[in-house]
Amino acid sequence: MVKAVEGFLQTCGLSDVGRERSLNEDYFCIDETLGLLVVADGMGGHAAGEVASRQAAEAIRAFLGQTQVGDLSDITEHDLVLDAERTLEDLPHPGLDIIKAAAQRANAILYAANQEKGWPTGQGMGTTVVGLWAQSTSNESVVFNIGDSRLYVYRNEQLLRLTIDHSLYQLWLDSGEIGRAPPLNQLTRALGMSPQVSVDSRLYTFSTGDMVILCSDGLNAMVPDALIEEALCQMDRARTPLQAIGERLVAMANDRGGCDNITVILARYV
Repeated sequence: MVKAVEGFLQTCGLSDVGRERSLNEDYFCIDETLGLLVVADGMGGHAAGEVASRQAAEAIRAFLGQTQVGDLSDITEHDLVLDAERTLEDLPHPGLDIIKAAAQRANAILYAANQEKGWPTGQGMGTTVVGLWAQSTSNESVVFNIGDSRLYVYRNEQLLRLTIDHSLYQLWLDSGEIGRAPPLNQLTRALGMSPQVSVDSRLYTFSTGDMVILCSDGLNAMVPDALIEEALCQMDRARTPLQAIGERLVAMANDRGGCDNITVILARYV
């Protein structure tokens, strides 16, 4: 179903188990009130990756909801670790710090659950996360990610990736592709796997007509960016509705093997 987020975003989300998996460990969240879009790709199999993805996304949503109603005391004390003379208003952009704190809160929840179940550090359940937190007063948004789920923007018939994968494969690319390429799915960061996690976050100003695509690697590992861009160009020219665009992207991933769960959120600035 296509939804409107506070009058400036049209959104839809889809999740598919794929062709080879029996369990869908992906989870997506669209919160119209907060202007929050999140895709999480859980890992762990018998260690409950589907629980990790859902808990992480919902923990981030709950944290941001806390900030919206103005209850910042717990956040200031335990998460942002501001000194006694600084407040949220003193930060260069509070949204970036709040997102990082929200991710740390989600990480702490998952890590504690792993410890309670006796899973060693680095094992147990975990999840990637990628998200967009739209600001209701402007087209400026906070883009954030941990792991290899991605966020793209489609503008003027070009697809631009706004996130960098946290994976051994990305490190191999960055180092000049020396030696044998590692597998695509070996992550260097994920929520729940260690006591602390590093979050990439940035501000991005979107324009009217921009289409934002958030996805788990079940899409981009199956369908190269160039083919995604080509398909988006064709559908955009034909004024294809968002839901149909999402269904086409999922079908493309399945047609090329569907080796993993496939989750997509689409959002258009209007």
